[in-house]
Amino acid sequence: MAGAIIVASAIGVLLLVLAGYVLVSGTLASADSIGSAQKDMALEKDEQVHTAIQISNAGWGHSPGLDILLFDLKNIGNVPIGDFNHTDMYLSLEPDYVPVYYSFNGVLSGGSTGDGALKTWGYMTITPDTTHPSMLDPGETMAVSITYSNFHPQPPHYVVNVTTPNGVTNGSVSS
Repeated sequence: MAGAIIVASAIGVLLLVLAGYVLVSGTLASADSIGSAQKDMALEKDEQVHTAIQISNAGWGHSPGLDILLFDLKNIGNVPIGDFNHTDMYLSLEPDYVPVYYSFNGVLSGGSTGDGALKTWGYMTITPDTTHPSMLDPGETMAVSITYSNFHPQPPHYVVNVTTPNGVTNGSVSS
């Protein structure tokens, strides 16, 4: 009978050591995961701080049955912008100024202006596109086209907002 008590005690101590090991290894894994997440967030915030865009030379044009907003988007920050699929554009028109989302449609060639029915935007050129082709590097300017499917005989008052993939935004209001 005394042998059973010793065996039970040994099993109990072994279970306590095993439980302690599981708790310590779980704590260390959590600390490592939290540290990695904090590092990633710090890098993302640093990139966001060094990103800046500027909208200029906005103008309104017409295509058969369509209105076209053309403007220049300049990267005035220190970080290249290249993920245009995650670059959001919103256009708000008078009289209600409800923001309408426009998704990226790609590089527009020649007289192409995008597809107003699908609510898309595109760019004609990036100048000077020397460092990273097809990316908006610091100091480069992108000629952007947003096509709106409702025809206005006079250029409407509008607000356009552009948001980069890392959350930096800028807007322009027509005069």
